[in-house]
Amino acid sequence: KTLEAEGIICEQFTEPVPVYAHLVTQMSEGYDLWVVTIKQHAMDGFLEQDLPGDAPYLFLQNGMGHLEKLSQSGLKSCVGVIEHGALAKGPNEVDHRGMGNIQIAVYKRMDPTHGQALSKELHTAHFPVFFKEQYEPMLKSKLIINTVINPLTALFSQQNRSILTNPSINELARLLCEEACSVLGLSFSEEWKRVKEIAETTGKNHSSMLKDITENRLTEVDSISGYILDYGKKPLPYHHFVVHAIHALEYERGVRKR
Repeated sequence: KTLEAEGIICEQFTEPVPVYAHLVTQMSEGYDLWVVTIKQHAMDGFLEQDLPGDAPYLFLQNGMGHLEKLSQSGLKSCVGVIEHGALAKGPNEVDHRGMGNIQIAVYKRMDPTHGQALSKELHTAHFPVFFKEQYEPMLKSKLIINTVINPLTALFSQQNRSILTNPSINELARLLCEEACSVLGLSFSEEWKRVKEIAETTGKNHSSMLKDITENRLTEVDSISGYILDYGKKPLPYHHFVVHAIHALEYERGVRKR
């Protein structure tokens, strides 16, 4: 009701953007694309609904835990990553704090040319959208950014720039990045450079995991750092610590039962 009455308010816009808000199950077919931006732990409930199946879906989640669920869903699906810095200030208000881009790749039941055409349709100079030939390297690289920045900023209640400005957090970030790269088979030097670039670009931003902790919500740590632990199948002491440390914060806030 707030969205429809007031629209979306962004500090960078001169006026609110009108929105027509409906449940996806109440919407008719005939759309070109469905964009899904829910949290990882909401995916099961979303996919259990009677969803329109005519158009492709673009899933923009942190982590990689949703891939297996999408492969079983029967939906035409693209996956993507977002590298913008944004802060939700209310149910319909957002502050765009860091300019970035969106990258998308075809995942299941879609021809790559369709995904490429979608990216061209969505792309503008002020809101760049790029097509990637392979989804896995794209998601793995973003997963490393998330597993470094999100838990550390949540544990220490810091903005993203603390990865660069606090020497001790910087060292922990480097060690987490090394662990993740060793498991995912990516170059440490390249990914560490990207982590620092994102920390700089989104420096004034609070990570989604910090927002979840401060607002007493369940985080996505299991789909990010926990995913790397499961994927690695070997001791990863720094990831093991941050997963259980975030779990401890969730438990103390009453959002995790065990």
